[in-house]
Amino acid sequence: MTNRRSFLKLLSTGVIGSTVSSTLLLTQGCSHKKLLNPDEDIILSGGSYEDDDRKQPALILINPLQKEKKLIPTDFLPHGIITDPNNKYRILCFEKNGSRACEIDLLKRTVTQVFNSENNQQFSGHGVFSFDGKQLYTIEMDTNNQQGNIAIRNAKTFELIKQLPTLGLTPHDCQLLKDNTLVVSNTGQDKSKFHQPSLVYINLKTEKLIQRKKLDDDSLNCGHFEINQNNDLVIASAPVDKKTIIGGISIETAGQAMTTMKEPIEVIQRMQGEALGISINDAHHVIAVTHPQGNLLSFWSLKNKKIIKAIGIENPRGIEQTLDKRNFIVSYGNSPAMANITINNLVPQADSIVQPTHTSGEHILNWSRNLREIMPTNVYD
Repeated sequence: MTNRRSFLKLLSTGVIGSTVSSTLLLTQGCSHKKLLNPDEDIILSGGSYEDDDRKQPALILINPLQKEKKLIPTDFLPHGIITDPNNKYRILCFEKNGSRACEIDLLKRTVTQVFNSENNQQFSGHGVFSFDGKQLYTIEMDTNNQQGNIAIRNAKTFELIKQLPTLGLTPHDCQLLKDNTLVVSNTGQDKSKFHQPSLVYINLKTEKLIQRKKLDDDSLNCGHFEINQNNDLVIASAPVDKKTIIGGISIETAGQAMTTMKEPIEVIQRMQGEALGISINDAHHVIAVTHPQGNLLSFWSLKNKKIIKAIGIENPRGIEQTLDKRNFIVSYGNSPAMANITINNLVPQADSIVQPTHTSGEHILNWSRNLREIMPTNVYD
């Protein structure tokens, strides 16, 4: 078992730390407690487990307070995970750069329906429900030319209604804003540079492009991103050219220009490969970003656009916040684990380590927090 003092020493060394491993087992919780308690943190993530000498992909469901997990077998590794705003137990999962998606019933803990992208189309791995839950928007790519599409589907039957172009190549992430604007990240760049990485803002009512945003560093793509309620924007990037190894983070606060972080150089140089997960804590104005290949977790000031702290941690991937918004939750490790990091002082909590989790996927979703965003008036229905 990892010594608690040693763990804290490893994780709190400031700008450049060491890697982390742990062996705290995730045990079975008390059977009389309700597993899917929306007043407790319920974490969902893609992952896998050993089954007859093969890796079985699954949606992993974890209640850290109860120290209990459930494994729901799937046909692919879930990437993006979303909740139906009309049925909190109905979850959709998408394959990254593949043709498969599925519907999962959390109460029955089983896949209840599967669906696929259309001919020559691949799911990016991300999608979102309309606010009324009647339509589903999936981000897809034509495999013949990498052109991006927003597939508008019936949210119950998954029947394709229509497609809208993302006006770019190899799209990936998406977010639906309150004014019914869908924001999509286009990651690709062609040889002529006519198509470049960008975020596009598309009005779903008029089906028109409202705005296109590009980075001030053309060596980076626009990958995952997050826009908060104040319209502050954070973009996590991978290098466009495979010859370049450094990814990046760009921050745009409302009313100010977008800025790609360039300092401190010792942190930037550790941001190798893709910057992946993003979580913004509005109360403390703190941004957390994971850098799996660089074995790094970085924290930035949203107000000042400066580094606060960087922690060395083995293969960090998904990043979320606890229901009380007092901690970041990070999934990490080649032997998948999770741990909390307090937001007010960014100190890792050794007693919060959960392992094994089987959460080898790239994202985690706090189902309980998500419910308060998509169905604030009927969380307990």
